Amino acid sequence: MPEEKPSQSLNISGGQFSGGVQVGQAGRDLAQTQKIVSGSTEKQLTVAEVVELISQIENLFETSDLLKDQKEKAIKHLESAKEEAQAKEPDKDFATKSFQRATKVLKEANEAVGAGEGLWKKLEPVAIQLAPWLGVAAKTLLFM
Repeated sequence: MPEEKPSQSLNISGGQFSGGVQVGQAGRDLAQTQKIVSGSTEKQLTVAEVVELISQIENLFETSDLLKDQKEKAIKHLESAKEEAQAKEPDKDFATKSFQRATKVLKEANEAVGAGEGLWKKLEPVAIQLAPWLGVAAKTLLFM
């Protein structure tokens, strides 16, 4: 007579999952329930708010101590992100990549000559506000 195994329970809440998530696996007698609650308690940003946040970031770059060509390169990427945000159906992946390219310029400048150290601290709170609209984590935007 086979030995009876005790039942097991697993509860996951408050997380974000992407792709197909396999929570359990068993040879037999597995009951798995998946409950997805959509919607967020966070207020979704409007296009105007997204454009304003990107404009704030552009201003941070314009007034930074970065070299002129570094500023221009970063701002060019931010303008692409802003333009995409204003599209009828914005490609948020494209906007994210453009934003990441801008922050990469800052990271490279910081590593090379220490320029822009204070800019990271000013950029982070704005990126945190913008990240949910893009559907990514702020760390992803900032390459930290």
